[in-house]
Parts: sequence; C-alpha cells; structure tokens
Amino acid sequence: MKLNFCVNDYVLTWNLLFGPAISEESYQFKQKLWKTYKKQYNALQNENKLMLKDLKNFIPDDDTIYNFVFESSLFEDLKKQAEKHREFLLQVWDEYKKNVLMYLKEIVRFPYDSYRIVVVHPNMDTVYYDLENEEKNIVWGRKNDKKNGLASLVSILYAVTRYQVGNVYKENKEITQAVLELAINNELYTRLNGKSNYLSGDPSLGFLKRQIYPYWLMYLGAEQDDMTSYMMRDKIAFDIEHYPVEENLKKLDLKGFIEFCIRNQKHILRINQLEII
Repeated sequence: MKLNFCVNDYVLTWNLLFGPAISEESYQFKQKLWKTYKKQYNALQNENKLMLKDLKNFIPDDDTIYNFVFESSLFEDLKKQAEKHREFLLQVWDEYKKNVLMYLKEIVRFPYDSYRIVVVHPNMDTVYYDLENEEKNIVWGRKNDKKNGLASLVSILYAVTRYQVGNVYKENKEITQAVLELAINNELYTRLNGKSNYLSGDPSLGFLKRQIYPYWLMYLGAEQDDMTSYMMRDKIAFDIEHYPVEENLKKLDLKGFIEFCIRNQKHILRINQLEII
C-alpha cells in the first residue's frame, strides 16, 4: 500500500465554494462571488466528480471562478492550513506505517493499490470518494483529526479498505460495513493502540457485528481455547460450545470472509435465537 498525501488547488476551491462556510469571511466571499458570477458558479456544482476521475490532468472548461479564488488572500490562507494539515496526517502515517502494513497483511490478507489522499482545510470537515473511479482519490479533512491522530489514520485506512473492496457487495451493504468495521476500526485499531476498541463504531451495526464476531475470531485464526481470552479482551461474550471452529475461515482473505458472511447470513444472523450474551 502507498498513501500519497497532497493538496490540490481545484479540490480545495470546490470545497470552499460548495461546502459549508468555515468562517464569516468565507461565507461573505462565496456570497459575493455567487452574486457576481452566478451562472459560472452554478456550472461548477458537479465538477468535483470530474476532478476525482483524473486529478493530475484536470482542466476546467471555464476557469473564471477558479482564477478569482486563486488570487484571493482567503485562498492563500486556506491552502496554507491545508498544507499544514497534510504534514500532520503524513507525520501520523509515517509513525504507524510499518505496523499498519504488518497488521493489514495479517488481518485483511489482500494487496492494496496506491491511493492519493487529497487533503483540504480540516474545518471543511469532509470526506468523499467515488468507488467507481479507477484513479483512487480520497478527499480528506476533518475537524477532529488533530484530536486523535491515530483514530484519524484508522478512519483513512477504513476508507481505503472500503475503496479496495469496492461495490461488489453493495446489495449486502450492512454486512460489508460490519466486517470492515471489525477489520479496521476494531481489530487494526486494537493492535495499533494496545487495548481493545471493539465496543466502538456505528451503533446501528453493533447487533450485526456481535453475531458475526465468533466467526470473525475464527477468521483471525483463534481456536476454541483462544476464544475466552479474546472475549475478555473485547468485552464481548458468547457461548463457545455453540460455535464449532470452522478451520477454513482462517485461510480466507477479507473479501472471502465477507462472501462467507453473505452466503451464510441465515445461519449467522440468529435474530430470533440470539446466543450472544
């Protein structure tokens, strides 16, 4: 896996124009620009999708608005803060990179492509990407990034892994998201942080994740004798005797495990006979 953290003037400008105002100054700036160049402004509304398809070679059909923004003192400050945020995220990546690559090899078990993390001002508080694009660009800038650099890195790795998995399982979106959370937000974060992170995540997926959890431990290679220590670590309990170990699960990669959960969901998702304690 390679993560390339960069700042792009066009992406930064688009988020300034169409994202929530991050200050009174930016709000007034956008209002003035919209009133002066209403037609050109509105024409750019979907241009972010074109940027992500080929960021390096992106050239706007009409650069009137862009040039006006580029020449402003507001943009100069936005870019300065975006570059500063890029340096912060890159520093966190450099700190954890070695362990991340080692653990992902053990947890996910498939190779990753290269990704471009396009950093914007953190107060823009946005994350977006297009799973259909061959060029793998993820726009990133969140207010809480600096409160916990490791948590932000794990969130980026979740987005990268979600991109890697793609839309193959979109008809079973909840199962896919639950497994991705178990892999990245829970197990990877637990290994990097040194203490369990299994009780965190999207609350709406909690019930589903607890049902998948026994099989997830088998996927990680746990034998029946290991189950108790995992349960104590993660504060999740289930009746071990009702879950004979399926040896083949530890031979799968993450995509294979998602497929296993989808194929066997009627067996795994025991809604009326929930045996998780």
